[in-house]
Amino acid sequence: MGDQQPAGCLTGAARAIALVVVVPLRFLWEIAAAVGRFVGTVLHAVFVWPFEMLWRYVLAPVGRVLFVVPAVWLWRTVLAPLGGLLAEWVLVPLLRGFVWLVTHLLVLPLQLLWRYVLTPVGRAVAWLLRYLVALPVAWLWRVLLFPVLREFGRAVAWAWGVAGRVWGFLVVRPCRWVRRELWWPVKAEVRRVLHEVRRALLG
Repeated sequence: MGDQQPAGCLTGAARAIALVVVVPLRFLWEIAAAVGRFVGTVLHAVFVWPFEMLWRYVLAPVGRVLFVVPAVWLWRTVLAPLGGLLAEWVLVPLLRGFVWLVTHLLVLPLQLLWRYVLTPVGRAVAWLLRYLVALPVAWLWRVLLFPVLREFGRAVAWAWGVAGRVWGFLVVRPCRWVRRELWWPVKAEVRRVLHEVRRALLG
């Protein structure tokens, strides 16, 4: 009983804090998401779509004719044969000499350094980190931090759900009612009036 009462108080306090913080954030998130979707659609229609059409129907075909086809012909007829001769006579001997130098001046010394210096030092550092850092931090997480964060996470999830229900009741349902009871009838009436005016003017 003594352990359950502090846990209940912690849960209630965490839920209260989360409700005060999360509900306004949920409202702001929903509004920002709606505005962001509308602005993204407008920006895409104004800025992205014309450039896509320009690239697809003008720049890409012209670039293919002016650059890709000549480049392919130049590669097949000139550069590829010349590159093969250059690689066989110059690059292969240079590459063999470079590999020999790298092996004897870099790879072998690094292997010796790794085997006789870095490996023993790394094992000692790993032992120190395990017993001086990892085990105390794991104990602190298991005993103190994880229970507190778990309760706060549950409270945030609960408050997020409450915010969603409040948002649906205060915003979504009234908007649906306005659309169904006011906007659609007014829209239909305006359409009917415009139709009558058009028929009266045009016959």
